[in-house]
Amino acid sequence: MLQFNKLRETNWAFLAGFGLVCILIGIIVAASLDLSSRSSAQVGKSQIQPPFAGSASKSPFVYVAEKVSPAVVNISAKSIEEGTYHQGFSPFDDDFFRRFFGYEQQPRQKRKRESQSLGSGFIYSPEGYVLTNNHVITGGGNKVADKITVTLSDGSEYKADLVGRDPETDIAILKIAAKKELPFVEFGDSDSIQVGEWAIAIGNPFPQLHLERTLTVGVISATGRKNLQFGGEITPYIQNYIQTDAAINPGNSGGPLCSIDGKVIGINAAITTPSGGNVGIGFAIPINLAKQVAPQLAKSGTVSRGYLGISPVKLTADLAEAMKLKDTKGVLVEQVQPGTPADQAGLKTGDVILRFDGREVNDDDQFRSLVAAASPGKRVDLEVLRNSKTQILTVKLGERPSMLAQNQPEQPQKEESWMGLTVKTATRSLAEQYGVRYEPGVIVTNVEPGSAADEKGIQAGDLITKVDGQEVTDSDSYRAVTGRLKKSSRAVSVLVVRGEEGITRFFALKESD
Repeated sequence: MLQFNKLRETNWAFLAGFGLVCILIGIIVAASLDLSSRSSAQVGKSQIQPPFAGSASKSPFVYVAEKVSPAVVNISAKSIEEGTYHQGFSPFDDDFFRRFFGYEQQPRQKRKRESQSLGSGFIYSPEGYVLTNNHVITGGGNKVADKITVTLSDGSEYKADLVGRDPETDIAILKIAAKKELPFVEFGDSDSIQVGEWAIAIGNPFPQLHLERTLTVGVISATGRKNLQFGGEITPYIQNYIQTDAAINPGNSGGPLCSIDGKVIGINAAITTPSGGNVGIGFAIPINLAKQVAPQLAKSGTVSRGYLGISPVKLTADLAEAMKLKDTKGVLVEQVQPGTPADQAGLKTGDVILRFDGREVNDDDQFRSLVAAASPGKRVDLEVLRNSKTQILTVKLGERPSMLAQNQPEQPQKEESWMGLTVKTATRSLAEQYGVRYEPGVIVTNVEPGSAADEKGIQAGDLITKVDGQEVTDSDSYRAVTGRLKKSSRAVSVLVVRGEEGITRFFALKESD
């Protein structure tokens, strides 16, 4: 028992000594490595450093909002239309009742009707240049608004001047003159974006609710979307849209679509929706397209594009097999318009264009973009496959007719004017447009001020079904009847249908009135 106790004491002494040695060794090693608490904290901090400035608890979207939102603007585009209107339509507003009761016809009054288009935009240079959509400043039509106002993030308002617009890409540039330093965005590279990356949309959805500078988050759903139709608005000819599920609503048009690093990669432009609100399918114009267009717009106000004068179609597998082609690369020339650059260069129907100015042609959309991006007057080589043999044709490009010229408002046809009336054949869509019940006949599209029709009270939107007792079913029958009456000095009866209720009444028109 004593020996056991001595042995136990010896073991405890040995263990205590060994432990003391280990502690001393640990202190020496720690000192050599300098593992202080301060050093450890610094290493930890560098490992969790957020990718953007600010608190580690902040979302990266906060960084995007802080960086981009100050440059996002609200755009108000007002148009004023002037016309003449009667106070109203009364069944007693007739020559008979006026003579019998001594009632005077209510005079036609001139009124101004104001329409307003609201959207977004963003400042992209310190000089005050603003990018937006063409349809924001035109309301989806052809005419530019009479007054454009830009409201900055601090609430200050400025009258904006139109620098230039391009309906073919739906891009417009405005300029404001501010006597202060202006925030502006940084452009990204829309060609390098990938499906699945973050997409942040900033704009002014539902302007009537004053929801300025709203930020929504989604991802890039797809790129290169083409052949889209946007209802009543002028559909852009050049399309290469970015698709995103970031919420884009009415009023967001013209605002920026941003990447996670706060760079603008697109201009919010449109949505596809059955309800008028966001359903997760929005489209933005790639910013690289805006980079191409903006310098020309800033310089001349318009964009010049190359023109060949052919109808190219995509090569399908069936077409390629039928034409004994190895693959579907290139475009098939379906038609060559006479007298165009393509015709002069010797292109023929049935040719397959494989290369344009040294670049391989993949499909018809890409080919149109290549031609449009080339400068008018430039000589380019076309590699063409004809009768299983390739050849090179050199063509001098013309200038593509602008949509600005193609979409000018239709001018009244002078040959249809009789008693001051300009008319069109009634169709259901035209009747709906003018708010009148549809019947076969002609719809009055313009009334010349001071004319016999104007003095008697016929209005634009009235539908004429009879002239001088003879039925009128279209413009041709209307011209046939009125043509025989042009030299007549007697009063002529005109039967009119007015409004959606289809109220009918007779007017007596006389050339000398």
